[in-house]
Parts: sequence; C-alpha cells; structure tokens
Amino acid sequence: MTTMNLADTIIMFVGFYFLVSTAMMKVHGRVNRMLISKKYDPQKARDLPGFISCMYLPNLVIGFVTMAVGAAHFVVADILGKEDIGIYIYMAYVILFVIYAFGLARAQKKYLSPS
Repeated sequence: MTTMNLADTIIMFVGFYFLVSTAMMKVHGRVNRMLISKKYDPQKARDLPGFISCMYLPNLVIGFVTMAVGAAHFVVADILGKEDIGIYIYMAYVILFVIYAFGLARAQKKYLSPS
C-alpha cells in the first residue's frame, strides 16, 4: 500500500466517522466535541437543538463529500494515473471545507453562545 493509498483510506475513514457522529448527534441530541470550538460549552448553549438541526444537513454533506474525495482521489490518481487531477480534487475539497468551516463558526456563534 502506497502512502497515498493510506492517506485516501484515512480520508474515507474520517468521512465515515463524520457521518456516524452526525447521526449520533441527531439521535442522542449531544454534539461531538469534534464539531465545536473549545470556547463553547454545550452544557451552557443557548439553543443546542437549534444548532443540531442547523448543522445536520451540512455535516452529512461534508461527511459524504469527504468519503467521496478519498475514493475519487484513489481512483483518479492511483488507478488511472492522473495525479494532477487528484490534486485538483483535493484543492476543490479544501475550498468546500473552508466554506463549511465558516458556516460552522457562524452556527456556533448563533446557537452555542451563552445567553
């Protein structure tokens, strides 16, 4: 297994973990600490159910996209041998993740700030 195969496998695992933690967040009503900043305490949140409902769909999307990026990079770069396209896939993912991170920060400020 090459280094990129290992990296793609880890990326797909992170996407899967993201999906599982999102589902657990929706079912149990507790937010995984992976999703929130250290400066926010879920116990003192203004509207934790609002945060969960606001971020549920974006978390699912970013989880599926993370898994897809790992699989797509593996197929494109390792199987088809088009490493340059694989780099473009990662660059597009980074841009999407930055957009997601800004949305997550706004949702934290809106729903998790103590009143």
